[in-house]
Amino acid sequence: MARQDESCRGDPLPENTADDTAVGASMKSAVSDASIRQLRRSLVRWEKDNFAEFPWRACHNHWHCIAAEVMLRRTAATQVVPVFQWFAAKYETAEAFADDNEAAVFGQLGLRQREREFRKLAETLRGKRIPREPAKLLELPGVGPYVAAAYRCFHLHIRDVIVDTNVVRLYGRYWGFETDGGTRRKRWFIELAERVTPRRRFWWFNYALLDFTREICNQRPKCDECPFSARSCALGRFAGGGRRP
Repeated sequence: MARQDESCRGDPLPENTADDTAVGASMKSAVSDASIRQLRRSLVRWEKDNFAEFPWRACHNHWHCIAAEVMLRRTAATQVVPVFQWFAAKYETAEAFADDNEAAVFGQLGLRQREREFRKLAETLRGKRIPREPAKLLELPGVGPYVAAAYRCFHLHIRDVIVDTNVVRLYGRYWGFETDGGTRRKRWFIELAERVTPRRRFWWFNYALLDFTREICNQRPKCDECPFSARSCALGRFAGGGRRP
């Protein structure tokens, strides 16, 4: 299952429309604190036995870290592994990549159209520290809201909220609300994701989100392997799937 981030630099910020306000108020009352706690517990418990040992998850070179998050945008993690390993061994710094006019990363991923943007990122970071602030990260070429949040959360251990189409799918199935391609940009959904993301060990919860939506709750959900009980998950209640306590 591809890890997705369809957002890109320059995406409009969510607008707080009257409809969003009404939906947000409705969701706040419909989504109970108890159901949030149950989702957190189930995901964190599942992740203990299913954490994916991808090389960028043990990375301490921040140039490599942000490069990995850019590579992972709308690309399957398993595809990225060999390319990232080659890249990390060859280009220790942004300067090293920017100085190599023959360097090509995204061609190996079948995404040649991203190459120019990635080179702009390397040139922008030449001789500079990667910023920590969301607004400054979003000014970098190729860095959208998801990449910025993932970099801050997983590589700086600063609490941030992961929102992508996979997370939208999971929450919609769990709480039983309809979603579409624009849901991830809606203020009410971002507020829900903020509410669900824990204050402590948020990085572990967010890893669980990514791993669970890749392996279990993907486009073809494996309800028989799901740790949520059929009573707690709206999809499980509808399909009669999921594990029962």
